[in-house]
Amino acid sequence: MEHDYQGLDFNLNLKSINASPADFTGIYVGSYLQSLTKNFAAGVETLWQRPNPDMAEMSTSYLAKYTSNDKNWIATAQLQPGILQATYWQKLSEKVDVAADLQLIAVPQRRDAVATIGAKYDLRLSTFRAQLDSAGKVSAVLEQRFTPTFAFLVSGEIDHFKVGHNFAHVDPLLIPSL
Repeated sequence: MEHDYQGLDFNLNLKSINASPADFTGIYVGSYLQSLTKNFAAGVETLWQRPNPDMAEMSTSYLAKYTSNDKNWIATAQLQPGILQATYWQKLSEKVDVAADLQLIAVPQRRDAVATIGAKYDLRLSTFRAQLDSAGKVSAVLEQRFTPTFAFLVSGEIDHFKVGHNFAHVDPLLIPSL
């Protein structure tokens, strides 16, 4: 279940995943994002998970979002204990979007950082997405639309550091018309 409420200058979202009302097991998420200026918003998100009645875990993260005046780029940051994630998205033209993501993890069991860049090209009847990350993974997806209700999707991934590859999809998709 999910409920999203948008006010004039804020957004409230409540979500439950695999929730059981009998013993309150499941995952529950609540988030609140408040606009502080025309371009800047800050918020908080709390996740409470209870896989069984004897165990519960909660974590809270803090969010910030900055949007340009012309809405052509957005920068975000999310901070939770031991993890920082920053993203940047920009619309370069009517048909080209680019994005970058940086995730830093510094917890006692693990210290890691992964940077990812990606691009999306919208063509007349197809969309091409490509992504490269600092862990050595290169992936791409090509979706070709033949009609509004039928598309062909091809995707692949190569992991250079693990010397592996995966050609996950060569599937025709039936997309219901709206």
